[in-house]
Amino acid sequence: MVIRFRIRLRAMSFLTVGGGVPDVMGSDIVHVRKTVVDGNGTRTVVYIPGSTVKGVLRTNASRVAAAYGFSTCNEVEPASISKNHEKMKEVCDVCKLFGRPGDEPHVSSKVYVSDFTSEVAGNNRILVTRVSLDDSTLTARRGALYTVEHVLPGTEYVGEVRVEESEGVKSLLPLLLLSIAELRLSVLGRGGLVDAILEDGGALDAQVSGDWRPLLENLRSWLWKGLLDRGAV
Repeated sequence: MVIRFRIRLRAMSFLTVGGGVPDVMGSDIVHVRKTVVDGNGTRTVVYIPGSTVKGVLRTNASRVAAAYGFSTCNEVEPASISKNHEKMKEVCDVCKLFGRPGDEPHVSSKVYVSDFTSEVAGNNRILVTRVSLDDSTLTARRGALYTVEHVLPGTEYVGEVRVEESEGVKSLLPLLLLSIAELRLSVLGRGGLVDAILEDGGALDAQVSGDWRPLLENLRSWLWKGLLDRGAV
């Protein structure tokens, strides 16, 4: 059985998930994009890779696990994960949920995260020219300007999360919910901030025990509701 639900992300600041590949418009750092084919034909859209969101979720889970009674190896790099688990008597909860290095099926991730696509049509991006800083002096580097393509605050992205309901995984759903809650307080991409809500249509009610229901209910509404409307971002 597979547990499915959606996560909706809302940019709360200028948001860029991408790299230093210049485009024809003159941006030095651009938001990642891909070509999609649908009923409207072929078009290019900006998106957030599922691997990026999953990586942040794993890091979040590792950071908060111990505070909520879950175990963690406190590692996110593959080589360090393997080395730490050689010393541990059992696999930590974070690695049970998000997987660990190895060829065997039982060590693979039990969480799948799709790409997050934007539902906004039209121009929702802006180019901003910035000054590069000298890391040693924390002052502007002479003549070092670069242009970044940002998605505007308020832009929303939707992606799907699938969780394999294998032995022992259902008890780790609260850890996944905690890591999603931490998305609201984490940095995504190149210093961007996002809000996040669950869209599960009540499907998780039967999967989450009573102790964790307040967290589940909290994740079904925006944490920073109304903030953009007040012009605070």
